[in-house]
This record gives sequence, C-alpha cells and structure tokens, in this order.
Amino acid sequence: MQKDKISIIVTCFNKAKYIEECLESIFKQTYRNIEILIYDDGSTDNSKEMILKTIKNSPFEDTYFFSESNKGANFVRNEGLSQARGDYLIFIDGDDFIDKDYVEILYNESLTMEADIVFCRIWDFNSKSYVKYLPDDYEFELKDMFLKNNVINVSALINCKIIDEVKFDLELNNELFDDLDFWLNLIITNKAKVFFTTKTKLNYRVLENSISHNSKVFKRYYRTFYNFCYITDKYINEKKLARYYKLNEFIMVIKATIKELLGMVKR
Repeated sequence: MQKDKISIIVTCFNKAKYIEECLESIFKQTYRNIEILIYDDGSTDNSKEMILKTIKNSPFEDTYFFSESNKGANFVRNEGLSQARGDYLIFIDGDDFIDKDYVEILYNESLTMEADIVFCRIWDFNSKSYVKYLPDDYEFELKDMFLKNNVINVSALINCKIIDEVKFDLELNNELFDDLDFWLNLIITNKAKVFFTTKTKLNYRVLENSISHNSKVFKRYYRTFYNFCYITDKYINEKKLARYYKLNEFIMVIKATIKELLGMVKR
C-alpha cells in the first residue's frame, strides 16, 4: 500500500555553510515517499551552488529547486504552499537538520493520534539544550502559544487537508513571530488538532544574525510586543483571552529587557 506523499519545503538564505547538512539529513530519511522543494531566497553567498551540487545525490525523484531575488521567509513559504503536491508537508530552515526517522515518526504520530499538526521539541545541538523545553507529559493548549511564545516549531508536520487557503501573513515577513499567526489560523480558524511528541526532535542551529538576535534590545522587544498584539487582534473570538495574554506578554517583555540591560551593564 502506497504511503502518503510528504512535501518537505526547505528555505535558504545565505546558509551555504549548513545547507548540505540540512539536505543530506532529508535524503537519509527512513520514510521514502518524499517530495523536496528547495528555495534559495536570493542568497548572496554560494548557497545556490551548494544546493545544486548537493541535490545531484537526492534519492527522491521529486526534487525541485527554485532560486529568485530575496523576498523573505514568509513569501517563500507561501510559494512552497502553492507548489507542494504532498498529502502532508514540513518546512525546514536551511541551517537546521533532522534525525533519520524524523519524518516517519511525525507521520505515524499523526495517523495514530488523528492529529492535523504534530510537533516535537527543539534541540539546540551546539549548547546541548532544549529550546522552550516541554515535559514528557505535555499536552498542547492554545494558551501556550501566547504564554510560552509559540510552542510549535516551524518544522512541524501538517496535514495539507487542514491548510485550505491559509497562508503566512506577509505583514510578518522576516519578523519575530512570523509563523505564530500561521499556526493560530490553522488552529483557531480551521480547527486543527495538535499533538506533541517526545519521540523525535528538531536539530536547531542558533545563529547570532537570526531575527531574534539581530536587533538592539529595545527595538527587539518592541517588535516582539507589537507583532504579538497585531496577531492576537486578528482573532476576534479570542479577544477576551488575548487581552490577558497581552498583559502577560508585556510583563515578560519588561522583565526580559531589565535582565538584558543588567547583563549589558555587567559586561
């Protein structure tokens, strides 16, 4: 019996140092009915050359490469949503990589739990620690998307049936929380069922020039709060809860700013 096709959408912008490792980790997947769509978002390094070299070794017949001018992560993800032909899909950033059974585990969990979205922990392999660690007995709750600053990683497995017309918001293109709105739209608007699994992890690379690191302290936290308010204001049915979440977020921002400023003073 033919298993469902899973589209893996790889986004790359100036990740020449890491893109080969990312793609090779996909090639080694134990799940074999895979379609790969790779997008070079106007890289100015030799990412394009590295991608073209690496995909020569792709074991998957459906391997596609697209290269355009720089348009931003959410624009590229929307391109992937339009062009993917799989029954399920996974987004992977070009500097991350996955364990060989990552796709198979997420897919099997989706079938077993009848879940539309399956996500796992994020493993910072450089510092040997989890990002936003979730306990083994964690059960997804919508409020955690706000109080824990989005618990679902962008490389979760998604059943394409639940996506419908949902896209990434281009107002949040290359912004903090660029994927939070997408998840909320699937969960709140399209009633997606979410499941968290401890059986695998996303291998995540923390870079100093990432969105979360490349701004000054006040600017970064201002954008965090601004984007948070913009997103929650879109969901009228959650307005009452959103006000509570915003208050908690604002308190978190103040605390984080103070801590970072104290750290700066110490240095």
